[in-house]
Amino acid sequence: MYRQSRMFIAIAAALWLALAGCGAGTEPPQGSKTAAAAKSVTIAISSDEGTLTPFTNQTGYPGNNLVKLIFDTLVIVQGDGVTPLLARQIQTTDNKVFTMPLRQGVTWHDGKPLTADDVVFSVEFYKKNMEGDSSIDVRPVESVTGSGDTVTLTLKAPDPEFPRRILADMAILPKHLWESVEKVSEAGTDKAVGTGPYKLTQYDNARGYTLTANASYAMGQPKVDTVKVVVIPEESTQFAALRTGEIQLSTRIVPPQQLQALERQPNIGVVKGTEFASTLLAFNTTRAPFDKPEVRRALAKAIDVSDLVKTALLGQGTPGNPGFIHAESPVKPDSLAPVYDVEAAKQELDGLGAKPGADGIRVLDGKPMSYELLVQSTSTDRLRSAELIRDMLKAVGVAVKVSSLDPDSLDAKVWPDYDVRKGRNYDMSMWGWSAPVMLSSGSIAQLVASDPEDGSLNIVGFKDDQVDATVKTLTSAPSMEDRTAAAKQLQAQIAEQMPFLTLYYRNGAYAFRKDVFSGWTWQNGSAVLNKFSVVDFKLQ
Repeated sequence: MYRQSRMFIAIAAALWLALAGCGAGTEPPQGSKTAAAAKSVTIAISSDEGTLTPFTNQTGYPGNNLVKLIFDTLVIVQGDGVTPLLARQIQTTDNKVFTMPLRQGVTWHDGKPLTADDVVFSVEFYKKNMEGDSSIDVRPVESVTGSGDTVTLTLKAPDPEFPRRILADMAILPKHLWESVEKVSEAGTDKAVGTGPYKLTQYDNARGYTLTANASYAMGQPKVDTVKVVVIPEESTQFAALRTGEIQLSTRIVPPQQLQALERQPNIGVVKGTEFASTLLAFNTTRAPFDKPEVRRALAKAIDVSDLVKTALLGQGTPGNPGFIHAESPVKPDSLAPVYDVEAAKQELDGLGAKPGADGIRVLDGKPMSYELLVQSTSTDRLRSAELIRDMLKAVGVAVKVSSLDPDSLDAKVWPDYDVRKGRNYDMSMWGWSAPVMLSSGSIAQLVASDPEDGSLNIVGFKDDQVDATVKTLTSAPSMEDRTAAAKQLQAQIAEQMPFLTLYYRNGAYAFRKDVFSGWTWQNGSAVLNKFSVVDFKLQ
C-alpha cells in the first residue's frame, strides 16, 4: 500500500504497487544495462496484429507489447512495482486524487510536443471507446483536468491499484491525430503515432512490420536501430527460422520438447521467468448442462491438471489453481487443494441422475452427455491438452469431440468482437488470458462479474449474485489489505462455482539469437518483449 504524506506519496519499492521515487534513476531488471546494441533485429509473431494502435491490436501478447513500443504510458511496470515514465512523479494522499507533473521535452513521432491536453483527451477518449482486445477501463475516473504541465485524475472511490492497473496500461494518445477518429476499430497506421522508443514505419498485413528507433526518445536511448516483425503462424517454422538465423526472437514460448536442444546451441540463448499467462477450460455457463455448477464441478474433478503439465508440457509448467490465481501472483492467493478425483466425479454424475447408456455415454435430462471442445489450431500444448481432456472425460462417461479452429474462428465463437455482450457459441473451449490479468485483483474480477461493464472478460457468461457482491467489495475496497481479503474470497467462489477450470501456467522460456542481440530482459506481465529489453532508460 502507499505511504501517505501531505505533499505526495512515496511508494515503497518492496511492494508490487510501489512507485519508484521521483527523480530517481531506474535500473532495468536482470542487468540489461550491459546488453549489446544491434542494427537490426527480426521478431516472429504468430498472426497479424492490425495497425498497432491501442484499439487495433489483436492480442494482449504479443500485440499489446508491440503497441507499447510505439506508445508510452504515464508509468511503466518495473519488476514488481511501477516507475514514472511520461509522468515525472505521482502525487496522492488518499489513493483517490492523483496529480502528475509531466516529463519535459517529450514529443510525438511527428515532432509535436506532448501536453497535458493530450493526457486529458486520452482519458476522455478511452471512456467513450472501450473497444478492442486490450481496451482500457477508465470508468473509475470521475474527472481529469490539466493545468500547465500537470494532470490531475480524481477517482470515484479510492483505488490503491490504480497506478498499476490503469496508468501503466493506458497508452497516451496524440489529441491532434485522434480527435477526428469516429470508429476506433478502423484506425489506420497514420494513427499509430506515439511518443515511444519506436516509430511504425512500414506495415503489410502479409509481411509484417518495420519499427524504427525514435532518435528523439526523451526517456532513453533505443538499443536496436530497426525492429522487423514478421508473421510466422506455425510454431515449428518459427523455431526453425530461429535456428537458421532468419529471425532473432520468437514470441512463442519454447516448446518443452525443444528446450534442451535449443539451450545447447552456441548462438541461441533462452530467457526464463515466471509466466503468469493462464490456460483454461472454459464452460459456456449459458448453455445446458454447463449452466449447473454441479455439472461443471463433476467434470472438473475428472481432469488431472498435473498430468496435463507432465504430458502436454513435459513438466515445463505449474498445475492450475482451481481459484485461477497463480501462486506467485502479487494478488497473493490462498493455496487451494486440487479438485481432481475421478471416483468423486463419477459419484457426483450418478447423483445428478446421469446414468451410462448402452454405449457407455451418460444421459442427463434425456440427452447424451456428448459435447464439443474447441481449441486453437496453432497451439501445440492446447491441442495435446484437449486430447487428454477428451480421454479423461470419456473415462467418466462423457463424450467429447475436439474441434481445432484457427484463432480468428475460435475468437468469433468464444469472444465475438471482444465483446461479451455479443454472447458466445460453444460448449467448452480451451482458452487463456495473458499475464496482466493475473497481476491485478480488479482484472481478475472482470472474469466473473455478470454486468458486462464490470465483467468485460466474462467469456463464459457466468452469473452469480454472491460472486457479484464479492466483486463489488473487491473493486471498491480502499486499501490493498481489504482488496487482498476480497480477492481470496473471490478465488474460493471461483473454485466452488467452477465457471472455468484453470489447467496450468506454462513456464516462461523465450529463445533468441544471442549472436545478434542479447539484451532481452524478463519483465513480469510482458515476458521479454518490453521496453526494458530494447531501451537504455535514463529516467531523471
